[in-house]
Amino acid sequence: MNVQSRGIDEAQKMSIEGFFRWADGLDARYELVDGVPRLQPWVRRSHSLIAGNIAFALQTQLDRSRYAVHQGDFAISTGPNSIRYADVLVEPRGASLDERTADAAILLVEILSPSTMHVDFGPKAQEYLALPGLDTYLIVDADRRRVWKWSRDAEGDWPDDPLCMEDDNSEVILNAVGARLSFQDIYRDVR
Repeated sequence: MNVQSRGIDEAQKMSIEGFFRWADGLDARYELVDGVPRLQPWVRRSHSLIAGNIAFALQTQLDRSRYAVHQGDFAISTGPNSIRYADVLVEPRGASLDERTADAAILLVEILSPSTMHVDFGPKAQEYLALPGLDTYLIVDADRRRVWKWSRDAEGDWPDDPLCMEDDNSEVILNAVGARLSFQDIYRDVR
């Protein structure tokens, strides 16, 4: 189903609230990018397993009275007319249970696929790294054991380039939330 068949002309910009009203009940998932809905691709089994593995590892390590871990279906406000859906996100506890967007994400994780590579390293990275409360952005490759990590330094600045880890013995250290993700945990049951 394209955007026009749902009664929205792509030239017409939507608000976040209007987008949620429009998207309620759809069988497909869209993100809102500068006021325009963008259809999201369906994921493969490896993508789903990796997202679940990361969420599970985080939930077993984090202080769940301080942090909430969400998978895939919870929106992140990245601008006045933009929302994205990270594959995994961590935010502080305490937000209203009725909210539909996370405004204080600390950690965002995207699982890389060939169809989303240009978005995850391009516009999404730019939008995520502009979030004031974000400490770490991870891109996890679903096709080969590789993780890219952006983390703020002590002054709160982002590195020019992400750290790329490809060693099977690597560990992704997440200081802001006090957790570690081993490659064995990330890629459990993913060949």
